[in-house]
Amino acid sequence: MLGYQETFLAKAYGCYHESLVVTSDRFEKRIYLPNKNLLKKRVIGSGLFMEEGIKTLRLPTLFDAEPFNKPWLIGLERAVFDFKPDVIIVHDLVSITSIRIARLKSKLPTAKFIFDDHMTYNATRRGWTLLMYKIFRRVFTPMLLKAVDLFVAAVSDETRRFMEEMYAIPARRTVVIPLGVDRSIFRRDLESRAILRNKYKLRDNDIVFLYAGKIIPEKGVHLLVDAGIEMCGRHPNVKLMFVGGSYQAYIEQLRERIRKSGFSNRFVFIEAVPNKQLYQYYNAADVGVWPLQCSISMIEAMSCSLPIIISDKSGTVERVSEGTGMIYREGDANDLRMKMEELVDEHRRKIMSKNAEKYTERLDWNIISEKLLDFLFLDIK
Repeated sequence: MLGYQETFLAKAYGCYHESLVVTSDRFEKRIYLPNKNLLKKRVIGSGLFMEEGIKTLRLPTLFDAEPFNKPWLIGLERAVFDFKPDVIIVHDLVSITSIRIARLKSKLPTAKFIFDDHMTYNATRRGWTLLMYKIFRRVFTPMLLKAVDLFVAAVSDETRRFMEEMYAIPARRTVVIPLGVDRSIFRRDLESRAILRNKYKLRDNDIVFLYAGKIIPEKGVHLLVDAGIEMCGRHPNVKLMFVGGSYQAYIEQLRERIRKSGFSNRFVFIEAVPNKQLYQYYNAADVGVWPLQCSISMIEAMSCSLPIIISDKSGTVERVSEGTGMIYREGDANDLRMKMEELVDEHRRKIMSKNAEKYTERLDWNIISEKLLDFLFLDIK
């Protein structure tokens, strides 16, 4: 429902191969808490399910492991052996699951092991996390280097550098395969634009800046609120739309800040919606803004012809390297406001809009999934 990479890859592979997703019987806490109104219950239950057309085996958990924030899946090894896989794709290097799967290499010598990671310097936490990385690369990286056939930096070149520095995975062992987009869903749709703008009383000449994702401090939504308040004071036709689940205390702080500004009628907050419905909101907007961290939502918005504004430390600045959007100095709400000012210009937005849609043509999930398997036949060791 939330539209993560794992779901789209599984769908793409399921069209051509026998595919199985092995996961836990519950949602991760950091994902569930901001989205509990959408996801309803955290613990789904164990067993074999068909979820959105994907064959999914949910295993019971022994515990939710902190600080890894990943559960111990009961029966993981047996489930893998029973499926007799030709290819095993593990998402997230630093986890108990990745270590357990790597240990199976000697018992599954003909299977190809692909491990991918999404971390960037901007997204990582500090303090104990850095200590954890040091322990991981000293204790577990040697095992991974022996077991894994292909390491994938599943975001950008920065992810590859991060994997080399933090995990000690040599760059020569890693390929960069970017995140993708389901272009059959995320596309320009003028009918959706008209319906949503009418629903939220947006006029034809209103310029809507949109953020989609978890509304939490780590995403820097407060920076966009501050910049948006300044924009509202300068432009009577600027509106801001936020789509996503949030922590109650944080969103109340944002609403109070907006209330004091006197521009409450210019801000729209919408609870998290299923990923397959997000295209409607992208189409209702004119510019997408992500103040911190990288997000797959950026690509989905671009596929709907939205120019984007992102941080210069997002780890994905290449997404705006082809005239598809702009970057601002991370953490600087005034600089963010200045970049938003530049996209008030309709002519500039139209040019970037076309560039954004064109940029995503090569990022269809069907293309990305084929690249991932193609790399298995290259000698990268």
